[in-house]
Amino acid sequence: MAKLAETAERYEDMTAYMLQGVKDKPGDEITVEERNLISVGYKNLMSARRTAHRVTKQQIDEPRLLHNGGSDASIAKANEYKDKISEELKALIDKVVVEVVQPFTTGPLKATQAEVLVFFKKMEGDYNRYGAEVTEGGDKTAFTSKAEAAYKEASVMCESTTGNVDDDPLPATNPIRLGLALNYSVFMYEIQEKKEEATAMAKEAFDLAIQKLDQLSEEQYRDSTLIMQLLKDNRELWENDTLEYQLEPEQ
Repeated sequence: MAKLAETAERYEDMTAYMLQGVKDKPGDEITVEERNLISVGYKNLMSARRTAHRVTKQQIDEPRLLHNGGSDASIAKANEYKDKISEELKALIDKVVVEVVQPFTTGPLKATQAEVLVFFKKMEGDYNRYGAEVTEGGDKTAFTSKAEAAYKEASVMCESTTGNVDDDPLPATNPIRLGLALNYSVFMYEIQEKKEEATAMAKEAFDLAIQKLDQLSEEQYRDSTLIMQLLKDNRELWENDTLEYQLEPEQ
């Protein structure tokens, strides 16, 4: 039913079916397909809200695009509408954290496998980053802090306590680990404005992975090299002081 809902582009239904399907299931028993279906459903819900917020903000920033030529009344109404979208976006973030992330990273259903834990903590970081993108002041600070904490925790989970990369719970070539480095570095660059740290993170993730490419299967090779290319592209863009960057591709 979740796949049918996806085909029909009814993503609210898709996420509801997926939550029903994994209800009371331990995190370690959730399949890769189930994780991906959950991710796809919520990404589409969030993407619609992010796009709506971005377009509405653009209309406000360029009043000539608004009805009535950007009169005080039309701008006020547009701001009300933008705030409404922001509240929907923030509510979706809360839903993802409470109903998707927390059950599988804390409590009796908590996963023990590094890949599962990193997947959901990365998801928590991504959604709080979305919140930081569309808010200001205290809300932006709060979302930024939560995203940083989630990304950092996920990064620690990827690495061994010995410091030996060959002992890491998630290999440097793992697509989830690479996707984490990609999105975390963009968060550093865009939200925190830590440009040097973002560039260094992207470079390190790429350099570690390229040393292990010969150990990958054909399917893993395709997924991993795609994200590695995005890491490389971002690093080069940032080193040239451009404002462009790329995120993990939509699944």
